[in-house]
Amino acid sequence: MNAVAPVLSSPAVSEKAPSSQVEERSSTSENTSSPQPVSLDGGLRGWCAVAGAWFIQFCMVGTVTSFGVTQTYYAQHFLTRYTLSDLSWIGTAPLFLEYFFGLSVGQLLDAGHFHWTVFVGTLVFLFSLFMLSLAREGQYYQVFLAQGIGMGAGLGICFLPTSGIVPNHFTRRRALAMGITTTGTSVGGFFFSVLFSHFLNGSIGFKWGIRICAFICLGCLIAANLLMRTHPEGWIAPAQQPSESSSPRKTPPIRALFKNVSYVLTITYGFVVCLGLWFPNFMVQLFAESHGISPGLSSWLLAIINISSIFGRILPNWLADRWGVFEVYMPCTALAGVLAILMLVCTHPASIVVFCILYGFFSGSVVSLYFPAVLCLDPNVGESGVRLGLACMPVGLALLIGTPIASTIVGTHNRWWAGCVFAGVTEIGSAGLLIIAYLNKRKLDARTVALKPDSD
Repeated sequence: MNAVAPVLSSPAVSEKAPSSQVEERSSTSENTSSPQPVSLDGGLRGWCAVAGAWFIQFCMVGTVTSFGVTQTYYAQHFLTRYTLSDLSWIGTAPLFLEYFFGLSVGQLLDAGHFHWTVFVGTLVFLFSLFMLSLAREGQYYQVFLAQGIGMGAGLGICFLPTSGIVPNHFTRRRALAMGITTTGTSVGGFFFSVLFSHFLNGSIGFKWGIRICAFICLGCLIAANLLMRTHPEGWIAPAQQPSESSSPRKTPPIRALFKNVSYVLTITYGFVVCLGLWFPNFMVQLFAESHGISPGLSSWLLAIINISSIFGRILPNWLADRWGVFEVYMPCTALAGVLAILMLVCTHPASIVVFCILYGFFSGSVVSLYFPAVLCLDPNVGESGVRLGLACMPVGLALLIGTPIASTIVGTHNRWWAGCVFAGVTEIGSAGLLIIAYLNKRKLDARTVALKPDSD
């Protein structure tokens, strides 16, 4: 069963039907159902959109997910008076804001304001990144405002539009294209974590290290804004689609989305899984150093997770286009949870490296398959902005509170077992929600197939 491919397909007309019947049926379809975007399944415009979205995620999400490196620097040198739980809010705030703006930005996206939204978001992000370089040692509020709030707001404004523009250009290869886009997060996380580690622990230092990263982001974000273009017919909101004999169809109210049980279960899954998903990413360096692993190796662990997640964002998404999104998503989530618990026994150099490789792969698939899972539940891509935007909000809330909760559980006495169990249980439990959503979706699909001959 392919859960993604039918999303952009339109009702087929029999080859034996006369041309007049084709025109009549097409006209009837336009007036009675929501307009379906025309897709070229990629093309130059589509792959340029993938490249532009990739640059956005490379710069914005990459710098945010490199927080594990800066958190270690803050704890040991820059903000030494603050607890691990205090510092974790700097990293989780931008992750929360990345998804918090989802619903409002999604409505702007459906209304056709893609380019201005992304432009404003890039300006906010770049301004905040440069301001971070001006933060003074020991001034927690300055770091939090620039890195936690400002960069998070810029990321939140850009994230959904750049994630949502890609599926509008693809049909059969939608999950794969979205997975390729999310590899920008992994490559950026690897690149910036290595760069931050080199700058912060070398002669360049904090201020100029951040400024150099900001100039790199400036060039990439200019390229991203120039590359991304909406589909000439595919990103027209339902309210903008022309209709000859009926009033335009508006985006469905939010309460209508909650009538879809599988959709509700899927976004609930997004909340539960993200409570513990990022704990290993943020804590693996401190975990390794607390178990006697050399700082030279531990500083590379987050980079290993990020580079491994590149493959976890491509291969599972490629399989999802062939086997179905949920069929791939469920085992990947469960395995990520098992690995989070097994982090406890990875206290030697070889074992912690193997853990980072495996966890990076499966946690990457958890991230990259979320939006394809949400989209495959309803075929109306013209309303994808609102659907994805609403799905972002529980994820943002979980990212805001998840890592601080786990950090508090670990505490100053390094109760690592409690943090790892918390992360593993939330991920394994969320896999159960996916299973229920999948079974409900199959039941509805079977009912639709059974009723289809009667409707014809």
